[in-house]
Amino acid sequence: MTRAKAVQAGNVCPMVSATKLLGSVWSMVIISYLVQGPKGFNELLKAVPGLNSKTLSRTLKSLQRKGLVERRVLNLQPFSVSYSLTPMAMELAPILEQLRKWGIKWAMQNSRKPPA
Repeated sequence: MTRAKAVQAGNVCPMVSATKLLGSVWSMVIISYLVQGPKGFNELLKAVPGLNSKTLSRTLKSLQRKGLVERRVLNLQPFSVSYSLTPMAMELAPILEQLRKWGIKWAMQNSRKPPA
């Protein structure tokens, strides 16, 4: 059965497929920073609060394998690379912007409330 037929038959949930492709919260956060334009590894590391280098490296490699991020070597000495979004990942930009706005409106309010 083809993927299109499986979706039509209800055997595949598009939300599950999309979530598996994105993989993690860090994936969405990194993509949201790369929407602004290409960035180097250290730029991303400094820009994303709470992210460590091991997690960033692992997430970028995963996003590359999935076809969402491109890695380009800029210089060999000193070694530097740039990460940018593929056209597929750029299509997430308006979705992530809406999620950011929702987070400002609702999620950030809920994180400030004391536990019940």
